[in-house]
Amino acid sequence: MNKKTVNLCPCGTEKSYKDCCEQYHLWQKNPPTAEILMRSRYSAYALHKADYLIKTWHPQTLPKKLDEEISEAKWIELVINKSWNSDLPNEAFVDFTARYRNAKGKADKMHEISRFIRHGEHWFYVDGKFI
Repeated sequence: MNKKTVNLCPCGTEKSYKDCCEQYHLWQKNPPTAEILMRSRYSAYALHKADYLIKTWHPQTLPKKLDEEISEAKWIELVINKSWNSDLPNEAFVDFTARYRNAKGKADKMHEISRFIRHGEHWFYVDGKFI
């Protein structure tokens, strides 16, 4: 692994973390789309930034605590399969696949269609359907 690879953002955009998700994690900028919020949340999982995950989770569906299996996972790759806006205003969906190693080191993947809603300038993760 070379230095360039190490500095890439975990979300898979081929940009550096500083030029990609860091600005959202530091609250310097709001993710402008549901897909970009999804990418920034994936990076937050990969970098163990639970505070960002909590603040970008819709309050009505926010779990009491993050699932330990997921928060202890080593996230390997994010692939955005598709993203689209709903027919409803301020609602969008992201179909993604994420590969990871669980806390015991076993490789696995999750495929989810996530639902997001926008309040003002802020997108929030609401819930998802596992595929």
